[in-house]
Amino acid sequence: MNQLKELECPANLYRLSASYFSNRRAKLTINNYTTEKEVQKGCPQGSCCGPGYWNVLYNSLLNLKFSSRTKVIAFADDLIVLTRGTSTIEADNYANQELKKIERWATDNKIEFNDKKSQVLFISRKRNDEKNVSIYLNYKKLDQTKELKYLEIYSKFNFNAHIDYTTDKLIKLVNMLARTAKLQWGLGHKALKTIYEGAIVPILTYGVPIWVEAIRKSRNLAKYKRIQRLMNIKIAKAYRTISYDASCVIAGELPIEILIGQKV
Repeated sequence: MNQLKELECPANLYRLSASYFSNRRAKLTINNYTTEKEVQKGCPQGSCCGPGYWNVLYNSLLNLKFSSRTKVIAFADDLIVLTRGTSTIEADNYANQELKKIERWATDNKIEFNDKKSQVLFISRKRNDEKNVSIYLNYKKLDQTKELKYLEIYSKFNFNAHIDYTTDKLIKLVNMLARTAKLQWGLGHKALKTIYEGAIVPILTYGVPIWVEAIRKSRNLAKYKRIQRLMNIKIAKAYRTISYDASCVIAGELPIEILIGQKV
């Protein structure tokens, strides 16, 4: 409500919001037992106005007075803080100062960032730089990693790790499907094709405009071709000795490099 005031929200919408946030109660009924609790913060899961109210609240975090050496980027409730310094100690100090500002903002707005899900990535071109930094959130030292996952994309200076992560994830999924997609019984051609196009392809191509250069490396492309070939064999009910190109033709699917090119 304070943020709505600062944004000079029209009076009628402000009163509507005030009504929405007042006298709210959550009720839970199990068998013949019912319990109620007053709700003092948050919006119902999947509510229409929830994302809008969240943006109003989170916008105040992005407008904090960070130093000129810091850039803060948010997507939904994921936050990345980029800080630079001329030395490891300097970058360490600057990062901790900025996180203190974020901690105070979180306390004022009844929000707590999860330190267990937060990580630190140190980047330096100097080989003799000290690589270990001590960054704290909620008075707890954050884990330092060599590859950072942000919005389900693994990266550092390249996206090879993301290709490996996606490949490992999909191999497990394809092997699970293989148990119910035998040559003579189980899931049929149409069902497997629907699963591939509706579940496998979105995972394969997630965030592709960002990491598309990585797939042009032969080793990375070979990994994605392996995933597609395994699915093509299941879709076409073909023998495992069939080539990759032939599997695409028989299954009626575009080769993965062409499919990725269409997504960029």
